[in-house]
Amino acid sequence: MFELDQPYVDGNEIKYLTEAINSGWISSQGPFVKKFEKMFADYIGVKYAISCFSGTSALMLLSPTFNLKEDDEIITQSMTFSAVGFAMKQSGVKIVFADCSENKFTLSPEDVKRKITSKTKIINPTHLYGRPAEMDELKEICDKKNIFLVEDCCQAVGATYKNKKVGSFGHFNFFSFHNKLIASGEGGMITTNDKTLAERFDNLKNPPAVNRPEERNGFSEISMNHRMSNLHAAVGVAQLERLESTIEKKVKMANFYDEHFKSADGIKVVKADPWSRTVYWRYTILLDEKIDQKKFIKEASKLGITTRETYLPLHLHPLFRKENKISLPNCEKMGKLGIDIPSSIKLSENDVDYIAKNLKIIAKKLLN
Repeated sequence: MFELDQPYVDGNEIKYLTEAINSGWISSQGPFVKKFEKMFADYIGVKYAISCFSGTSALMLLSPTFNLKEDDEIITQSMTFSAVGFAMKQSGVKIVFADCSENKFTLSPEDVKRKITSKTKIINPTHLYGRPAEMDELKEICDKKNIFLVEDCCQAVGATYKNKKVGSFGHFNFFSFHNKLIASGEGGMITTNDKTLAERFDNLKNPPAVNRPEERNGFSEISMNHRMSNLHAAVGVAQLERLESTIEKKVKMANFYDEHFKSADGIKVVKADPWSRTVYWRYTILLDEKIDQKKFIKEASKLGITTRETYLPLHLHPLFRKENKISLPNCEKMGKLGIDIPSSIKLSENDVDYIAKNLKIIAKKLLN
């Protein structure tokens, strides 16, 4: 079965894990944690990188890091992973969903402008599937309105916007290492150039007895364990060492798919923007409106090809629908037509050829 994605372990993962175990440091206090943070900050091009247990952990600590109140608003794209909405809703802030740009999986700067109010504190673009958002426009909006820019880079480590790494534009940015381009089992990271935000997040992700021992007899605020272990960091270091090679293989795979699908009946390619380096955590196609997504997925499965519908926009989920009776036509279209297809760097040219040829046959069959 050709899966959507598979972790790739062929470097120093076992060596570093063995070193971590033999050192006696398997918790979050081990040396690989600090090494991973330093390497990651240097790679992204920022002053601070603070590790955490997951990308969701970073999201859960977003509101207290910025001291947000219940009536404060965060503008985020509706076409994104569910954890974004869950964490924001749990924090009590008001979520304002915005649309994607036309035929893109990323946040529309024009729709963001329409959604800004006096209560808007954060604008949160997602570099979905490894596709960089339109950062010049979004950063300009934030700078003019004195709003914090927070990048969701969970699926896009190594992606660039005009030769600058994502995760270096925002005031605060977060990454996931759960089966992403860096796959450390579990793990996350925030990046920032703001010392105050870095220290604030570091305090919040640690139990108070760790970072604030003076408060042992009188805690002043809630903080919990959202730390990355030394074992996960050891794997992360090994994965980061060969990240550029991983991205090169992802781009090569995507180029093969682009060539196969450029003249396919019933399938449209979502082209990468010329100013970006898209890293293709997932390669996604758009089906013709006449093709039923579920039938397409079922037919592909019969041939050993795993495919999946793209995300249902968050504003359409029952959890959010009552508070967000809105229409976001661009992301609704992408959700209705989008299909994720196998994107592992383990795929050979023959594998990609088999997958693409058969998906074209299925699309043509269902189109007629």
